[in-house]
Amino acid sequence: MAVLDFIAAFFAAALAGMGVGGGGLLVIYLTLVRGAEQLAAQGINLCFFLALCVPSLAIHAYKRKIHLCLALIFGISGVFGTFLGAYLLSLATPVLLRKAFGALLLVSGTLALFKKKK
Repeated sequence: MAVLDFIAAFFAAALAGMGVGGGGLLVIYLTLVRGAEQLAAQGINLCFFLALCVPSLAIHAYKRKIHLCLALIFGISGVFGTFLGAYLLSLATPVLLRKAFGALLLVSGTLALFKKKK
């Protein structure tokens, strides 16, 4: 099963690196194939992509594609959003969380499907 986990993580990281949304696919893999709880799968997904953001951030900083002022604003906003999200998550039931995540994936997939190409 470790080989299958490695393959799933590799493709999720590759898709996320291309901006396709590998995080959603990793959560689906963890819940359906590995039988992980929804909340645990989302936590694993966050830790997985936090580790992946470090090299990405280094590359973008090296290429000078980061606007420091915007990065600080988004970072501070993200910290406050994290605490708000954690509080709201403590109020939600696992069933509601699973349905909300499914709805998010459906809406996101539908929008991506019908998005006009430039």
